Amino acid sequence: MRNRLSGLIPALLAGAGLVLGAAAPAMAADEPLTAVAWPDGTSRTLLLGGTPTVVRGLQMAETRGPSVPAFSLEFSRTAPAGSDDYANVTWAEAGNNNLAYAQWVIEHGYPSVGRDQLVAAAGAKVPPRASAATVNQLLRLGTQAAIWKRTDNVTLGAWRANAGLGAENEYAVIKKVYDYLTRAREATGEPHRTVTFEEPGYVDAPELVVNGPGRMALTVENGYAITDSRYDGGTWLITHVINGGGVAFVRSIDPDRITKVTATAEHGVTPGLVFQADDAPLVTPARAYGDPVSGTFEKNYPKYNGPVPTPSPAPGGGGTTEPTAPASPSASPTKTAAPAPAPTDGGEGGGLPVTGAPTGAVLGGGALLLAAGAVAVLLVRRRRLRFTA
Repeated sequence: MRNRLSGLIPALLAGAGLVLGAAAPAMAADEPLTAVAWPDGTSRTLLLGGTPTVVRGLQMAETRGPSVPAFSLEFSRTAPAGSDDYANVTWAEAGNNNLAYAQWVIEHGYPSVGRDQLVAAAGAKVPPRASAATVNQLLRLGTQAAIWKRTDNVTLGAWRANAGLGAENEYAVIKKVYDYLTRAREATGEPHRTVTFEEPGYVDAPELVVNGPGRMALTVENGYAITDSRYDGGTWLITHVINGGGVAFVRSIDPDRITKVTATAEHGVTPGLVFQADDAPLVTPARAYGDPVSGTFEKNYPKYNGPVPTPSPAPGGGGTTEPTAPASPSASPTKTAAPAPAPTDGGEGGGLPVTGAPTGAVLGGGALLLAAGAVAVLLVRRRRLRFTA
């Protein structure tokens, strides 16, 4: 296997603007990634689907690439017994309609969110003598259990005596993280290995939607990316955008010159990219890795006539604010199907769990509900922007 992470993205026209993308070293970015995954030697018993189940940690790596922790995206298959060969596939190819819900868990769990921040958000009480490595493992297990709740609807049960679940106070951390991450059923979009731009075109839409590998720094040559003062409490400079996030307005300094908007991700491979192997669970890296990737959108924009914009102050003063919602799916010319309802609960066996085929019922919506939903989308899609000002 060889590293197929990065490459040059062909230039293409999008609306009236020109999209350019690049990553280094030069190699076709649309070629599939290949990797290996294996158990990392750690394990702990959790009460999953009503059954005490040994959960083993996973690692994965590309050839000549770094080794990173990984999450399993399937409760119903055994863990890799050795080094299994994996290839990157799309969410549609992976065949699990709930990956968008698992992605929200990954983005809000550990290690995507820092240890102290997640502990505080989950209201967990860390055992006083627990090492940093132990706490990290507990947070990762809580995140993994929440992922399985979303992909396979497998519930993490409370600690009980004589079930081999380890120390009660350590298990409580896992449960708190799981409860926090499964409290709301939220979905986010599929991450990409390249940076692309879209001009949505619907009424009151953001001028640009940026798709790419997670969080991206945003820079503008001959202009500014700014928020909409009607919705954001002022006209603020947008400095970062999250995959699927919208840029309300782009304005130029000199309208006779091209304005260039560039989005850059620190790594091209991010949590949420799915890897598939024969007779092994779907996996995804828990940490981002790989070379930076960027894309540029070029266009003539109207002149900005206000004072030089600055980033918005975070609540409490200083820093920048983080978005809380993605851009509306209607911002994209090509829509993806909404994830199906999760299957019924279950779980048997040791290792990573082995269960029967997931089952579930999908209920069709009536015409009145569809009409109401369409109206709701029109009302809120302008507000659902993911950026950092």
